[in-house]
Amino acid sequence: MARKLVFLLFVIPLLTYSQQLELAALTVDPELADGADSVLRHEEITLDLSDEGKLRTTISRLVTVYNKSGLSDVKAYAGYDNNTKVLDIQAIIYTLTGVEKDKIKKRDFKDVSAVSGGTLYADSRVLYLDYTPTSYPFTIQFNSETLSETTAFLWPWMPVSRYASGTEYSKFTIIHNPEDTLRVKETNLEEFGITKEETSGRTTWIARNLEPVTFEYKSKGLEQRVPRVKCFFDKFYLAGVPGIAGNWKDFGKWMNDELVKDTQDLEATAIAEIQKLTKGLSDDEAKARIVYQFVQDKVRYISVQVEIGGWKPMLASDVQRLSYGDCKALSNYTQNLLSAVGVKSYYTILYGDRGKESLETDVVAMQGNHAILGVQLGDEVKFLECTSQETPFGYMGRFTDDRKVLLLTEEGGKIVKTTKYNQEDNTDLLQAKLVLDETGNLSGEIVREAKGIFYSDRMNLGHKDDKELSDYYYETWSGINSLSVSDIELNNNKLDVIYDENLNCKVTSYATSISDDMLIRANPFALSRNAIPPRYRDRKTGFINLRGTIEEQSIQITIPEGYAVNALPEAVEYTEEFGDYQVSYELKDDKLICKRILKFKEGDFGVEAYEKYRDLYKKIVKHDNQKLLIEKI
Repeated sequence: MARKLVFLLFVIPLLTYSQQLELAALTVDPELADGADSVLRHEEITLDLSDEGKLRTTISRLVTVYNKSGLSDVKAYAGYDNNTKVLDIQAIIYTLTGVEKDKIKKRDFKDVSAVSGGTLYADSRVLYLDYTPTSYPFTIQFNSETLSETTAFLWPWMPVSRYASGTEYSKFTIIHNPEDTLRVKETNLEEFGITKEETSGRTTWIARNLEPVTFEYKSKGLEQRVPRVKCFFDKFYLAGVPGIAGNWKDFGKWMNDELVKDTQDLEATAIAEIQKLTKGLSDDEAKARIVYQFVQDKVRYISVQVEIGGWKPMLASDVQRLSYGDCKALSNYTQNLLSAVGVKSYYTILYGDRGKESLETDVVAMQGNHAILGVQLGDEVKFLECTSQETPFGYMGRFTDDRKVLLLTEEGGKIVKTTKYNQEDNTDLLQAKLVLDETGNLSGEIVREAKGIFYSDRMNLGHKDDKELSDYYYETWSGINSLSVSDIELNNNKLDVIYDENLNCKVTSYATSISDDMLIRANPFALSRNAIPPRYRDRKTGFINLRGTIEEQSIQITIPEGYAVNALPEAVEYTEEFGDYQVSYELKDDKLICKRILKFKEGDFGVEAYEKYRDLYKKIVKHDNQKLLIEKI
């Protein structure tokens, strides 16, 4: 007995010390910690779908945090709603040396709405850890368990979930009934040495010792650069309602029949009103334009995340009565109105984002975060953004252009692409007629015209007040010191989708005096050095231009009487695989004319092209800022 007691007194402190070392920030592999905001020490995520119609998610995560930026890697939260329960949630905080400091139980987690202030009503809430550390680094252990009646959304596993975070160990397991076919999309596993184990009804992936990934300007998104696993099943449940996938046609029909069809309940008075507005029109596009304008004039966007998992639109009759709705409701309402006047249209699911994210069409599943409407006009489908009171008919901006989407038809789902704007469509033209006086001040008129994708950057300028509008131009042309603008005129041509701006400007002391002469920059709208892309010693990825563009400038500066241009700079032209730049100078009587064109092509260009891309920008900045001597004669 005495020997056993001695043994325990000796071993227990050793075990405690060993565990403390594992939790200490000091024991993290330097290759993973060097330059990192955080390191994921140990993570185990299990999705258990073995109980029909239920998803049990358990998470155990140990993270060492080195600074404030690394706090986001802790991910100490759990969402819940009417169909999802948080069974358990807790966290333990450890000091630098691995000593337990704080223990946070479920009752200590903050309980808040999981939606933004622009949401009228939603049942989604989240429990999250509101912890402010007193010092860094520290280590946190987070555990949670949730149970949901929705199996349609299985969040992807990414053992590297943010930039500047290393991973020692991450394990992802999915458990299911063996008779249910698990469909998997795996990305970048081999490159990162991810191992995989499969048995009947259980699949596990394990990641070990993954070094931090550095953010790189204009590179692919993180999810395309790191290991990622997405899991899907042909059968699923959405808030307890059974659904089917298998192929896009069947899946689209299910969505149309179960989520959309029974919400199209416009009353006779509403139908009569829209039919009266379109009476006598035989052209479908003319009818559709009137319906779209009617919707824009009547309703406003408010997020309403209710019904089946936030996927089922509110009733069209409710939108008619209340004059508001979210993307689902307003798209559905517009479809109902179009149907009333005999125009065919399709409720459309997509990802709305500026990065042109498409649905992953090789795997059939619940996807997307936005809804728009596709209108059948002859052989063409034109898409409508129904949440905006400003967007022109048939125009897709940066949030919805050129991506794969799902049309819901009565026959089934169809994968199509939204409107694409090519390089020649995306033009930004600037013309300036300016006068330089003998005191060095510059004044005159500026005219801009935006088409294609540039239109979306300007179409909301009309909502700015005078100060906001002036500040917008000061920021746009921040390289012009002492700039003032006045007499601003805006013309939003929604029919042709062109945005025109006309304004007067004045720049005091634009010229630098050199005795009786003046030194000026030929292009007041020159790019500054801030426009040069960042330099990387060892860049890992290529760079992407999501859209081809053309920017043209024509700048005329009248030279004051009694002065002359000493010499014109030489015209230059640079051509690369990803873009072109050219600038030329001309003198017509007393007028100095600078013409500049900058074109970029759409594409995914290799890592070796990035330095050329930087070099081109350095040349642009150099020639944009070309100085001229204006001599007193």
